[in-house]
Amino acid sequence: MTLVFQSLRKVYGEVVAIDDVSTDFAPGMIHGVIGPNGAGKSTLINMTAGSYTVSSGSITLDGKRLDKLKKYQIANSGIARTYQNIRLFDQMSAIENLEVCFYPAEVAAAWSEVIWPPYANAQRRRRREKCMEILRFFDLQGYADVDAGGLPYGRQRMLEIARALVANPRVLLLDEPAAGLNHHETAELTAKLTALRSPDRIMIVVEHDMDLVMTLCDSIIVMHHGKLLFRGTPSEVQASTDVQLAYLGTANDIDDIRAAAQDRRAQLGIRTRRRS
Repeated sequence: MTLVFQSLRKVYGEVVAIDDVSTDFAPGMIHGVIGPNGAGKSTLINMTAGSYTVSSGSITLDGKRLDKLKKYQIANSGIARTYQNIRLFDQMSAIENLEVCFYPAEVAAAWSEVIWPPYANAQRRRRREKCMEILRFFDLQGYADVDAGGLPYGRQRMLEIARALVANPRVLLLDEPAAGLNHHETAELTAKLTALRSPDRIMIVVEHDMDLVMTLCDSIIVMHHGKLLFRGTPSEVQASTDVQLAYLGTANDIDDIRAAAQDRRAQLGIRTRRRS
């Protein structure tokens, strides 16, 4: 099983968000996607999940084209995702947020539950037990019957990932899962995601937290201006001059920024402390 991007391109009018990106993702590994703001990271996730259409090129999983499918068909192919901005059903309990994910696979058998109560009760117990197992993994069992909208922010982040796992996806796409988390919560998240590594699953993490990425990921691709700038291990990415320039700019860029800041301070009448 391999997820493959081939000559992938996404265009909005005159703006090229993704420009001829070709790469692949193997199972059993956690893949990071990093890059400056506007580099195209989330666009890759959105195209893979079917939220955005592909302008040209292809996305395939096990040789099957995903970019030609509808969004629900992509989900049924084994793709699950989370979002930068949490999207839970706030008025539903934590466990109900997970139980609702059984609907697409089991709707055809709904009448069996209506006309045969013993079968319905058995199915409800099965679904609840499966969901409780996932909640326990994320230390959320104590919140099972609490409305999702009333959970602490860090617990909501965990719940969204828990929900994505209900269907046991082959590809798990995480779009900035650590956004808004404090240091302790980020460390907890890193440990949980590390434990989710599986030989039967592809995990792709888009993230700005470099400590998390370098600790968690086996392979990292670096995006810059919609292009694939670099791919390698965390140590190779850290050592890359191209990556350093993409994030920090050249020495001249840094000097220009410093000079502009000094000019701005002078305009505002702010005294600059002389360094000893």
